[in-house]
Amino acid sequence: MLALLEFCVREKAGTYAMEDTDSMAIVATERGGKVRCAGEQITALSWKQVRTISNRFSALNPYDRDAIPGSILKIENDNFDPLTRKQRQLYCIAISAKRYALFLRENGKPVLLRASCPFCGRKNKPGAHECVKCKKPIEINNDEDRWSEHGLGHLLNPTDPENDDRDWIAQIWQNIILRTLGRTTQPLVFEKFPAVGRITISSPAVVRPLSNLNNGKSYPDRIKPFNFLLTCHVSPLGHPIGADPERFHLVGPYEVDSRKWQQTDWIDQYSGNMYRITATSNHNGRNTCRVKTYGDIATEYEFHPESKCAGADGQVCGKQTVGLLHRRHIRVDEIKYIGKESNLLEEVGKGLIHSSQAPYTIYPDPRRDEWHVKILPVLKQIPLNFLVESCVGKLSRRALIDLRAKRSEPHPRNREMLTDIAKLFVLRNEQVQKENSNAIQESGR
Repeated sequence: MLALLEFCVREKAGTYAMEDTDSMAIVATERGGKVRCAGEQITALSWKQVRTISNRFSALNPYDRDAIPGSILKIENDNFDPLTRKQRQLYCIAISAKRYALFLRENGKPVLLRASCPFCGRKNKPGAHECVKCKKPIEINNDEDRWSEHGLGHLLNPTDPENDDRDWIAQIWQNIILRTLGRTTQPLVFEKFPAVGRITISSPAVVRPLSNLNNGKSYPDRIKPFNFLLTCHVSPLGHPIGADPERFHLVGPYEVDSRKWQQTDWIDQYSGNMYRITATSNHNGRNTCRVKTYGDIATEYEFHPESKCAGADGQVCGKQTVGLLHRRHIRVDEIKYIGKESNLLEEVGKGLIHSSQAPYTIYPDPRRDEWHVKILPVLKQIPLNFLVESCVGKLSRRALIDLRAKRSEPHPRNREMLTDIAKLFVLRNEQVQKENSNAIQESGR
């Protein structure tokens, strides 16, 4: 269905700001035409054209038309003023998958679409001028908040860790939008606070390093399964001297007073050793870690590259890539079977697991591994005498013959050596072909 929708938009020479599994934010204005996107001109559909596309999907409605009439492709209520129900112009800034915010421009000033009170987080009805909970003056302009929390939602409220209000994320988005529009921004009051999240003790691996904290305490006072812990994120090069960055993560007892976070002992969940943290010092030692602040996290969030897309130059997106992104061309290089343990990717995103490969359990298929699919075919192309000379003292002529005929498997060290030989052979062939091509071009001139 999403592919059909994308085809309909492309058919009208349009494009989109973002899409998800069941939705698309189509670039559109009231009358359509050219609009600017990070310095380049792109085509916006008209609102009428978008309605035409929506109506086209009525033919695919599988439900009883008396119960659910019309199209299965709904134009979201966000597009309409909640009081007058007139359609309004929305704007979008999208960083990467699931990282976006919708906003209005009132007198040239960007205003987030929101239903929550910026002071207490209570959801209010559209048009409210006073929060029903805290009684403070507010301006509610939508039925729902329309900024993404993905990538930030695992952190605690920096000004009040016990409060579930997420308006601090809205403040980050407001600054991102202002910077994108070339406007001045004000520093956030929590920028220099250590970025701290909350996790649940849900496995023995998490509770095991805490045994020292439980020594000598009665059962009610111990840290137990399903209690909360604090967790923080070490800055690049901020690890203690001698620590392995991929096997180092700090957790600590749950403390709601943020002033005590830099005064308490934190525990490495891999080794059980205790450390102190700092968010201001540029130096770390054997017992001190330099951790990321909310400002550091916000900067990383704003410049997060969308690895699944390419920029206008066709290159993989980097942190500074802006403008309309494009699909990357995909070529199958190797097939690997992985287990459902990949659902730990959420923990990778939260910074609880530091290696992107750690969540995967790989089930190798001997018929499809790199050795049989890539290396052996190249080794068969290499003259046997050249192979013997390259492997002198390591593998005999008979051993190489058996390997190429798949009658035996090499030792891991020999496999690594033969892989290097095969790659070098391919590089040399490519270089020779390039030189021959240049020679042909020269003779043609």
